Amino acid sequence: MTYSEWNEHIAKIFFKPENAGRDILFYLTKQDLIKYSRSFFNSKSDDEIWADFILAIKYDGQERNNYKTPYSPIARPQELFSYWNRIETPPFIAYLILYIIPLTETYDERFNTTNYYGKVNVFFKKYEILNEFTEQSIGTTNFQIISHLWNALEEWSIIARNCDLGIFELKKFGNQNWIHVGKPFSQCILSPSAINKLPELFYEAGLIPDSAYSKEEFRKLLLKHGAKILWLKESVIELIRRSDSNELGQSIVEIIIREYNKWTGETHANEEEGTSKWTKRNYTVAPLFLQIKVNNNDGLILFSFRIYSSNDYPEDLNFAGYENLYETNGWSRTLNLEFKEPFELKDDFNKWVARFPKKDIRLFVSAGTYQLSTGYWIETETLSKTDPMFLLCKDEKREAILEWGKTFRNGNFRQEDLEGLAEGYVLFKILNPVKSHPDIPLLTLYTEKRIELIGGLKVNFRTFINDFLPEVEINNSDGNERVYIQYRNTEDKIFLTRKLSNSNRWSLPVDTLLNIDFHIKVEGEVFAGNEIAYNLISSDDSAKKVDGLLLPKRDSFGKYIEIGAAQYCLGSNIINPTKASQRYFCAWENLFLSINEELASQITMTAYDNHCGNMLSSFLALKTSLTTEEFYRAFEFYYSKQFAEKTTTGNFNLTRAKKASLNFYDYTGILDYDYETKSIVVNPPQLIFVPSNQGRKVLLIGARDLSLVKSIITTAGKHHLQVEITKQFSSNEKLLLPDAITIKAFGKRTEGSGERNIIAFANEMKIEFSQNNFPQIALQLFSANIEEYERELTETQEDDYGWARRIFNPENLNYERNEAPAFDKTFSLIEYKLNEYTYYNKLWKAGKCYQVDKNWGKYLSLKQISKNVILFDNERKRVAIPSETPLPRLLSESIMLLSGLAPDFKEIEGKYYRIYENIPGVFTENLFRKLGQQPINKELK
Repeated sequence: MTYSEWNEHIAKIFFKPENAGRDILFYLTKQDLIKYSRSFFNSKSDDEIWADFILAIKYDGQERNNYKTPYSPIARPQELFSYWNRIETPPFIAYLILYIIPLTETYDERFNTTNYYGKVNVFFKKYEILNEFTEQSIGTTNFQIISHLWNALEEWSIIARNCDLGIFELKKFGNQNWIHVGKPFSQCILSPSAINKLPELFYEAGLIPDSAYSKEEFRKLLLKHGAKILWLKESVIELIRRSDSNELGQSIVEIIIREYNKWTGETHANEEEGTSKWTKRNYTVAPLFLQIKVNNNDGLILFSFRIYSSNDYPEDLNFAGYENLYETNGWSRTLNLEFKEPFELKDDFNKWVARFPKKDIRLFVSAGTYQLSTGYWIETETLSKTDPMFLLCKDEKREAILEWGKTFRNGNFRQEDLEGLAEGYVLFKILNPVKSHPDIPLLTLYTEKRIELIGGLKVNFRTFINDFLPEVEINNSDGNERVYIQYRNTEDKIFLTRKLSNSNRWSLPVDTLLNIDFHIKVEGEVFAGNEIAYNLISSDDSAKKVDGLLLPKRDSFGKYIEIGAAQYCLGSNIINPTKASQRYFCAWENLFLSINEELASQITMTAYDNHCGNMLSSFLALKTSLTTEEFYRAFEFYYSKQFAEKTTTGNFNLTRAKKASLNFYDYTGILDYDYETKSIVVNPPQLIFVPSNQGRKVLLIGARDLSLVKSIITTAGKHHLQVEITKQFSSNEKLLLPDAITIKAFGKRTEGSGERNIIAFANEMKIEFSQNNFPQIALQLFSANIEEYERELTETQEDDYGWARRIFNPENLNYERNEAPAFDKTFSLIEYKLNEYTYYNKLWKAGKCYQVDKNWGKYLSLKQISKNVILFDNERKRVAIPSETPLPRLLSESIMLLSGLAPDFKEIEGKYYRIYENIPGVFTENLFRKLGQQPINKELK
């Protein structure tokens, strides 16, 4: 590889879109560099890969027969910098990493922890980077020549790239001897392996996320657990022990605090052995927040609790008998538990623990701040300068609080006398504190302000979709700031209006320009957040840009395949389908191409309700590809907007709804979802024939957005076509599925029943039209049957790594928890789950373990005991499939693409089913045969 190729490769290890807004630890060991580069060197040894890197560093661009004069590791990066245009990738990144790697090596010499130049010189001489033609050694005098490159990299990541690829930030040391070497030191104080194990340390130390701990508390936990859990050397432990008098030790503590602030509560650990990699499931920690309800009329206070977690709640999470816990925005429903401290709640099966620590003082803010019921006050860790608050303290702290209360203005501090207050506690109501409490850290009045955009849906780190505008929030606001936005490269100030409901929030103008970076500033003040440029973007015109190039290929089992195949599934289409699914050869052609004429005298303009289900679909088109987590986040955002004023029934499970929604987006042809890789790819827009009793009708599948739908409606009329928009069944309302959009043609049979109009329409819209094949038939015919699936099962590893285990019970169709050390390996279908979007399925059969698709696996289990579960009403052409046993991917999609509608959800004799309507006989026959099911005849009204 050339130097430029090495430089670009190393840059992408750190700076990439998925690191947007995240701190970058610019740290790489020699072995890491080799490991990350193996894919570029087929069958090359580790030594050969490393030698190629050193060769590029020393001689890049020189003829191979002239490897005589290596580049200076000081002069060369400075030369590269001089030609850099400040926008492209910095060309000196590989050289900066070269100055990091020596700090990660071991040496025969006994170097002091802070001896930077000694390690660099030994390392460079070992690989002949230093010699009489370059430098004899590296020291302060020449190292300072390239010292500014670290600052240039910091400016590039934050200012030029606006943190979109990650944030590289230098630690500023005050030690005069570390003006230059402090820069590489700041990246190497703790190794990535130690940082990766910090969540385990936080758990063992009894910490909870989103809480307030002092620097001293973090220092003590490092001294107690650092050697055992993080494998810190004694020299590093000594730095921490003396952190009050040395900056390296202080920096280590600050890194721990930074990582703690990012901690979500998960403590899962990535394990590696040889070429095998896996994730060991550990506990997820969530804080329990005390909640109070104050009834001033009755002089009464009631205590309860809520859990908060940024992780998706397990759908069957159970704490103290409370189930279906999740409510919204990371908060649980109210838990009416006795107030005591400390205590914790545990769900050992899901490995979740909720902790309520002991505290002398607690602060409460209106729960409305978190979009919860304003009838409650919820515990918080921050003293507000402007919002009314309650303060609960133990009796022994009462005098200290009363003394602090004397600093408040008259009427802004009072003690409450309420019935129901826990014995030994005192409650105060406070407003507009003037100064911090001198001895209680929780009552610190922070003055440092920070700007954030909150409440919107992010498309990426700093870009929000404009469906619902985010709000500007200033942390530690005085409430009287004059906030304005300023577009990049302009001087005009657009002042914002403060929200009445939140004194520290301001609204963006409804006419904020799109696709133009803007800064948020405060008149007369400069503080954190000012340097970030934000952006609003619309999903309009995004669907037509979706090209499907990222769509995976799938085999007849719906399984992802990499190798070439003559026939495969791509999105909702079969590539090289059999003739039996093609026009003129298909025996069921008349289902889609009716011989009955339909004439229309007038075309009506169809109304389109851009509800949140349609908005979610547009957002997906804008993203094109995303992860399961991103889909869930977007789903919950639009769900909260659609149902903000509606009361949710007690048995509604939001976690379960997100999963069901994603599956139906897949099966209705909007996208391709792979639950094993957690990846989602949106299909390009496409028109396909659907069954019609008269004339011709086509269905829009794939990506769509508001502008595309509006254009379809207006353009269809020009071609004498009628657009029909059908809402999903009311039983699926909360799944936020998009409307089904069909286009109907009219005309005489002798003139093609108006089909020419559809062709002209599709051409004008530039939407692919499957004129000569029927994807629904192709999917049915291409899909394997149950016997073929069983024959092709692939053995897999038996280890479960402690993931939650559920075994499918074919008698009641439910997955049942199983925590026993042993289980039936003669035949068991098992789902293993790490969290709500990471899981895999295995089938044990005759003592062997196989990888299995969850839906095929369920029908294998039913086949094993000869159990039939599908209901069939031949007269009404309805099929009822138990909600617990959805169809395999290709079969499910083939049926839903007949209408674009997800099946209705109904209860039949105490069990829940998905009801498919108007399913032609060919589909039901294939369905029963391919699944090994004998239909149960039943009247389905």
